[in-house]
Amino acid sequence: MTGDFNRADKLVKKHILSLNRHIPRQRKTLEELLKEDRPHVVGADGTRHRFKTAELERLADIIPESEHHLLKLPIYIEIESATSGAMITGRIETKIVCKILEIEPCSGEIFIYRPDIKTLRKEFPTATQYIFLVR
Repeated sequence: MTGDFNRADKLVKKHILSLNRHIPRQRKTLEELLKEDRPHVVGADGTRHRFKTAELERLADIIPESEHHLLKLPIYIEIESATSGAMITGRIETKIVCKILEIEPCSGEIFIYRPDIKTLRKEFPTATQYIFLVR
């Protein structure tokens, strides 16, 4: 029985890795992306993920310029298999999400549910990305 469980566990992890192949090898800061003619990051699978300039400018309006070099994009919406919502982590990332979703108080880690995820993705379709986790 244990062998079947380990095999199934490995299969699920392999599938999750496949779902995350679009995740960038390296994220860029808002400051860097604002300087690019065609702002983008390169996914682990070699695909280019382009950012809409209007979204980057909106993010630049939400946080002070002194923090533009601290915000790494895309903002990850962490989906975990055991929960029905998603996690947003990082001080600046949560600050942005809390402002958009009008959540108070705001901390360095917040849990959001499907309606909030939909609102966030509608507001920032290129500046956010799903990342799937298995714990």
